[in-house]
Amino acid sequence: MAQKLTEQEHAAVVSLAKLLGRELPSKQRSIAGGIASGLVRLRKNPVPFQDVEAILAKYGAGQETLDSLRELGVLEPVADDGGYLLTVSPARPAEKDVESQAENHDKKDAQKGSPSPLARRETRTLAHLNCVRKQTPELGEIRRRIIDLDPRLWINGWLLSTPEAFVRFERELRGLDAELAGRPALGDGTLSLRELSYRVFGDEKFLAPESDGRKLLHLMGLTDVVRTRPQVRLELLHHIPKYHRHLRIVVSENLDPWVNMRNAMFRDGRKRIFDERVHGVVFGNGYLVDDPHKLPDLIATLGAEDVTVLYWGDLDRAGLSILAKLAEMAGDRFAVEPFAAAYRRMLRRAMRRFPDPLENEPTDQAGVSVTGIELLEPYLKERELAYLRVVLGNALLIPQEILTAEDL
Repeated sequence: MAQKLTEQEHAAVVSLAKLLGRELPSKQRSIAGGIASGLVRLRKNPVPFQDVEAILAKYGAGQETLDSLRELGVLEPVADDGGYLLTVSPARPAEKDVESQAENHDKKDAQKGSPSPLARRETRTLAHLNCVRKQTPELGEIRRRIIDLDPRLWINGWLLSTPEAFVRFERELRGLDAELAGRPALGDGTLSLRELSYRVFGDEKFLAPESDGRKLLHLMGLTDVVRTRPQVRLELLHHIPKYHRHLRIVVSENLDPWVNMRNAMFRDGRKRIFDERVHGVVFGNGYLVDDPHKLPDLIATLGAEDVTVLYWGDLDRAGLSILAKLAEMAGDRFAVEPFAAAYRRMLRRAMRRFPDPLENEPTDQAGVSVTGIELLEPYLKERELAYLRVVLGNALLIPQEILTAEDL
């Protein structure tokens, strides 16, 4: 496991990445951040020749880049084949001088009773920030430091017009700048939001929704630059034991049928449910369609090329309404089909138990519209469909629990 960078090492990476990104030939700048991080993380000085060569090879660089690093004075050969002396300046003296000048400027303004144009560095919030259009030597220097960052951070003008934000969040902005060096986005989609936030900013909550970090990105016009893996929602119980490119999952309206299917797959190693090949089961809790993000967000975390959802619920107006709404909600993101094999078994069991469909269990769903039956029609025989229409027409119920584990 990689050892965490100290604050001094992090500053060294940022400083070196900035230097390389500015001074290396244009075709080499995309790898500046990676080379800077690799050299600092070696924690060796002098740096052995072979370690430098390994870092450059990792990023597809060779002698040309090595020559550039030597010309810049970043790597200085040590006599007697002792490797290279790595020269890194974590912070430019000019920057420290400007900070000192800004603090002195604050004190003078306070003594005069006039408002300070710059926030104090310990203030860690985006609250009470004002647009500053005046020009002072201190503000001019801060704006020059802002322009030194990746243009994406200031191109919309907000950061330049709000220099206090730079003073308050300089460390985070420099970390963001280093991470974006030569990259189209912040992250590659393999880390979670909290993991990416900690890696870049040293704070796992900095990019959380409604956080100052997220607001800062929004104000700079960078909200869409973050790439993280989809967040798993824990509201949906699911058992999907193995990755499949072409995924078939059963979504169950009720808990007991879900438990029975889960046990068949988990305990017994079953790969078929009702003779249908399935790869996982999800408990929908009957309210699946109340949140349009629940199931799509779960499916997004599974990484399949395509997904077919086999929905199985009660045979009543409410249950088939969920099927219809789910099919509509899915759009072209994933396919939704009724779990026809299960529904047909439910109907056959009910027809044996209650030859007269009016003997089925009554419900209070008389005010619920009859929808979703059209999705089942292609899978049912004429006698089964006629029986179901009577059940639905009279607001009756054939529950999922009519089938048990031994029926699977």
